[in-house]
Amino acid sequence: MMLTKQALASKQAITKLESHSLVNSSSMDAGKVLYYGGPVISHAQIYMILWGDKISDATKKSMPDFYASVLNSNYMDWLKIYNTNGVSAQDGREGTNQEIGRGSFIQTIQINPSQVSGTLDDTVIRAELDKAITAGILPKPSADILFMIHFPPNLKITFKDETGTVATSCQQFCAYHMDYESKTYGNIYYGVIPNLDSMACSMGCGFGGSLVRQTVCASHEVTEAITDPIPTPGNSPKYPQAWNTNDGNEVGDLCQSATGNLKGKAAVYKVQQEWNNSTNGCTTGDYL
Repeated sequence: MMLTKQALASKQAITKLESHSLVNSSSMDAGKVLYYGGPVISHAQIYMILWGDKISDATKKSMPDFYASVLNSNYMDWLKIYNTNGVSAQDGREGTNQEIGRGSFIQTIQINPSQVSGTLDDTVIRAELDKAITAGILPKPSADILFMIHFPPNLKITFKDETGTVATSCQQFCAYHMDYESKTYGNIYYGVIPNLDSMACSMGCGFGGSLVRQTVCASHEVTEAITDPIPTPGNSPKYPQAWNTNDGNEVGDLCQSATGNLKGKAAVYKVQQEWNNSTNGCTTGDYL
């Protein structure tokens, strides 16, 4: 669920963050992903969250159409192979009886958090989401809501894993998806998309211009959030995780260097190809 440089952050170290390469590496050798009994997101409802008022105009203009296009395209249709009805988990439990289909982009919402520069830890992100939900700025979470959060320049994001290892945006990762259990609102699913123009992100997180880096990262995280919204520590997947390899890779991790084009309403966007269990390989081709 994350773009990382493997030499800096292994799966074992970044236990609740998935590695999504900072460089264009070749597709990883892997077998089929396995089911661990957890939920998927059936019909994703994406809210694009702007972290303050310094998000670029290009991001604000282009990403809503990108999310809407991704969710209402055949890029979503093939994900039905990861339905959880009629399957049994690795520990023998029954599936959650869900089917994955197309979703919807709902709206863009700006929040005004207390910190918009410096170093921001993931725990602060979670606190600000709770705060915005309580204030009625964001909707209360549901099993289909996914908050995709976009951040301004001059802001480093950190995440401390269960071993105490700290990963930093544009150093160990480019983006990630995660969940947390709010004491007030239950499970909240969210994705973190740092500013990909600033710092090392402009050179190490993908290729092409800022929008290409954003759409490749976001397509990776959205697909993984749908098929595995509650990631568990590192290379030891277990319930309530959904679809994962036995060494801790999600469907996007297995195809990091493979891309395709998605023809949206307003533009053609670059997306990452994802692992398809039915063909035992990465998806190919372009999307409408």
